[in-house]
Amino acid sequence: MAHYPEVMYWKNTYGHPGVLDKRAVETFMDCETAERVSGLRNQLYAISQGKYDDALFTKLLGPDRKQRHGTYQDWAKFMLQWMAGYKS
Repeated sequence: MAHYPEVMYWKNTYGHPGVLDKRAVETFMDCETAERVSGLRNQLYAISQGKYDDALFTKLLGPDRKQRHGTYQDWAKFMLQWMAGYKS
């Protein structure tokens, strides 16, 4: 996951079990710098385009996100939608 450090930072800092990803995105957007938000957005865009290793993501992000959304690609698209729709 070396290519996705911002995704791992988001997951480890905000995306804890029991916290909805949408809420974790909102908290991330409230607390982080514009540079960090941009970095996460860029990495999620790459994932949404299919540029990821499915087995590695299952290990590092957990199977629940994939089960809820069908694929990590779709999960990333939802994350991008939530970021785009966020109002501070």
